[in-house]
Amino acid sequence: MLNKISAAIGLIAAMSGLANSANARTTPVTEADNKTAAIEQLVQSEMTARDIPGLQLAIVQDGKIVFTGAYGLANRETSAPVTNKTIFRINSISKAVTGVAAMQLVEAGKLDLDAPISTYLEKLPEAWSGVTVRQALTHTSGLPEIVDDNTRPIDGLVDPDASWARVQQNPLTFPPGAGYRYSQTNYVAMGKIIAKLSGKSFSDFVRDRQINKVGMKQTRFAYPVSTNPDLAELYTHLTLKFDGMRTVGADRSETAFVRQEAWTSAQLLPIGGIQSTAIDLAKWVIAIQKLQLVNKSSLEELWKPQPQKDGSYRGFNAFINGYGLGWPSVRRAEHPALALTGGARATVFIYPEDDLSVVVLTNLMGASPEKFVDKIASHYIPGLAAEQ
Repeated sequence: MLNKISAAIGLIAAMSGLANSANARTTPVTEADNKTAAIEQLVQSEMTARDIPGLQLAIVQDGKIVFTGAYGLANRETSAPVTNKTIFRINSISKAVTGVAAMQLVEAGKLDLDAPISTYLEKLPEAWSGVTVRQALTHTSGLPEIVDDNTRPIDGLVDPDASWARVQQNPLTFPPGAGYRYSQTNYVAMGKIIAKLSGKSFSDFVRDRQINKVGMKQTRFAYPVSTNPDLAELYTHLTLKFDGMRTVGADRSETAFVRQEAWTSAQLLPIGGIQSTAIDLAKWVIAIQKLQLVNKSSLEELWKPQPQKDGSYRGFNAFINGYGLGWPSVRRAEHPALALTGGARATVFIYPEDDLSVVVLTNLMGASPEKFVDKIASHYIPGLAAEQ
């Protein structure tokens, strides 16, 4: 049963969502109006049930943005509403951006996916010599963890050179290619490779080749840290428990509290340091699908789930059950999807067979919008069974 605070938040979210939605109508009800009303009712219901303070939504169909919505509060303490310009932390959705950057270098003839990462990075330990670029991009490298789920560097070493040197002293979790284990170290390594081969910092290369090219005017990086009034405050009900660098559980509080995530260096940006809006990410999705950022073969390479040696596929769970080059996927017979997720608060689902994409950004760690994004998409895809 929702407590009085959650109920009040839900009412505020509903009122704000109806006020902010660009799709509100005063004209006679049409089929489009009914769809808009149904989606907004669904969004507000999920926000209330999950105690989500604020949410942005963008839907792309046939290469065009057909729906945008801004709901609830960007900051509960100040009662600042979410608008279409509110910036959200997208966390590991950034890895898909890193994958695109890598494929741009492949197209330029500078990067070989099946070459060892030691081809491009000097002074790596012998144990890392068998790790390929492809294995790093698909988390099949066995590389040990450099940062935990609270973005705390290994052994508390904030200095990027010190933490990079320290992680190389730990053993691999399995021989390269012998398994799947999500490790942020893979994308720290990829950021270093991208910077070396491009001759620019990772952020400058991504800014030049993706953000500026697409016209993502509200998109920025978490480091260096700066004050931006458009950045949504981040909340959570969860206090994570750790065993070394691995999350092993969480305590849940009844009331959401402000969550701090310290982005301590530029080397962490490729793992999850991009901040954006639903509209900017919708523009990025359109540019990718129109082959404005990579060519067709590169896109297929990015999206293709990588099998294990035994032919099986691994992903985050039974639902998001595949992983390409920074691109998780929902492998299913009907309406398969690319399933970008970040920080249990943001998601981008692309349904390539249905020419539909849905972007949902929230400011609650633990909102897990990937669990209800199919419900939103079902209003555009007949026969899509929303099982989550």
